[in-house]
Amino acid sequence: MAQNPTVTILYGSETGTAQDIAEQIWKYSKRYDLRSNVDAMDDYDIQQLVNEQVMVFVVSTAGQGDTPMNMKNFWKFLLRKNLPSNFLCHVKFSVLGLGDSSFEKFNFAAKKLNKRLIQLGATEIAQIGLADDQHDLGIDAVFAVWLEDVFNHICESYHISGKVNHAENGLVERFQVNVVEDEQVPDNQKEDIYIYEAERNEKLIITSVIENIRTTTMDHFQDVRLIKFRIPDLDYSPGDIVYIKAKNLDEQVDRFFKILSDRGVNVRPDMVVTISQKEIKVPLVLSQKLSLRQIAQQYWDLSFKPKRSTMHTLSMMSDNELEKEKLFEFTTAVGQEELYNYVNRPRRNIVEVLNDFPHTTSKLDIKSLFEIMQPIKPRAFSIASSSKQTKDEIHLLVAIVKYKTKLFEARLGLCSNWLATLQKGDKTVFWIQKGTFKFNYKKPMILVGPGTGIAPFRSLLLDKAVVDGDLSSCLVFFGCRNQKKDFHCQEDLLLMRQKYNMKLFCAFSRDQPDKIYVQHLIRQQSKLCWDFLQKDGIIHLAGNCKDMPSAVREEFVKLVQDNTLMEREQAENYVRNLEKNGRYQTETW
Repeated sequence: MAQNPTVTILYGSETGTAQDIAEQIWKYSKRYDLRSNVDAMDDYDIQQLVNEQVMVFVVSTAGQGDTPMNMKNFWKFLLRKNLPSNFLCHVKFSVLGLGDSSFEKFNFAAKKLNKRLIQLGATEIAQIGLADDQHDLGIDAVFAVWLEDVFNHICESYHISGKVNHAENGLVERFQVNVVEDEQVPDNQKEDIYIYEAERNEKLIITSVIENIRTTTMDHFQDVRLIKFRIPDLDYSPGDIVYIKAKNLDEQVDRFFKILSDRGVNVRPDMVVTISQKEIKVPLVLSQKLSLRQIAQQYWDLSFKPKRSTMHTLSMMSDNELEKEKLFEFTTAVGQEELYNYVNRPRRNIVEVLNDFPHTTSKLDIKSLFEIMQPIKPRAFSIASSSKQTKDEIHLLVAIVKYKTKLFEARLGLCSNWLATLQKGDKTVFWIQKGTFKFNYKKPMILVGPGTGIAPFRSLLLDKAVVDGDLSSCLVFFGCRNQKKDFHCQEDLLLMRQKYNMKLFCAFSRDQPDKIYVQHLIRQQSKLCWDFLQKDGIIHLAGNCKDMPSAVREEFVKLVQDNTLMEREQAENYVRNLEKNGRYQTETW
């Protein structure tokens, strides 16, 4: 009989989503009593590849088909030309890609990895999973089926039968959680807990708020902020992105602890805990004494929408027949539509789910909370400033997310609503990363940035104004609802048009009976846009990924047709070649 293999699970991600999924795979492997380990690709000891039997990869795609930051070195090694074609012939593997089908290069990093592993002789045990964040059920729609397929093949290959789970309540603990008795709440109760990590990780930057300005009028439906941060002597480039970890609002933290208290759960906000490694490496930020309130406010995401795996854990812990049955139903294939209607459609969060299942919640304790709750993932924002224009500052243009569903309480974006509360002098931690835009100051540029999509172009234009003193080669299309209510960065844009000869066209969609959007202005300026393209111009587009990008792209296809004798298919190929050659770049969210 074949010996049970060790399953090595490696992940690559910009935001932590792949790590969460990798740890879910690790928990699933414990059902079969398999040895397994989890690591980021670039933290993995590459010398161990020769000893591997089964490897599972979880890969997010960054930017326009790029590999994520914590996969770069691993990928570079795999691309070595001196690696023989049978280098990984002893390895069985499967890849799960985490992507978004609104991007042209959907799951491109995962596809590249899968192809390269096969080229090096590895055997694919289950077909690559291409998860799509745009699906109604999100990643789970593909992940659940792919995961079962992977372990069915592992069991078949190594003659493993039946599922094993030694935990009585189905809980597989990643960390060792210890309550420190008679310990006072840390003095830094209100301080950003990531400062501890920033002092030990040079990638992280400790910043303080200079100014938090609302750019929309008080009677406008949306609150948008231009937030200015003081940073140490640091250079960055237009197109760069800030990743920032937010905090839950006080009222949501209070509600979380009240629900636990009302259900008799033995946890208190002032409990002090230490976390040590049990099976999975402890995140650096948790390697300090923290109160449970600090963890609930700054580490756990109280807004996350519970997935199938969360419902499985809760169902295993529950001893209430009705609640257990309903929770288990959410984990089955036939229960996925009901799970969608309960969680995804109304955007119901974990705190509300715990409130809806009181008997199950009463079975929680401090250890199970660390397995059920998910960490806050960093949110990405395009930098809206230039280090040449405002030295030692970074500006972010942030739309505060608030909307209604069928639930009574409005849904709030975790990060944006926290950012809106920041006041002068408040400290926070973030890091900077290269974005997808590649700007070339020597070529004409067509910049399409409605709403907060203007942010990266504000950075570019402010920077280019200092470098060249001339913006006549920049054609800017901006769009918003009302000229007097949400004309973001109005002063900057009008000044650059007047002083530096920038060409600016604004679509104020609600200022007249017929709605006017940026694509309509592109149509009006068809000759000018075509002239820019004929001079080797580059199109840059940024903004919401819903309808605008496809509408703008369609307008450029028509623009090519109108200014040439090309047929529709030829014009489509023309635009496709612009994209392929980096002359049509998009950054959407």
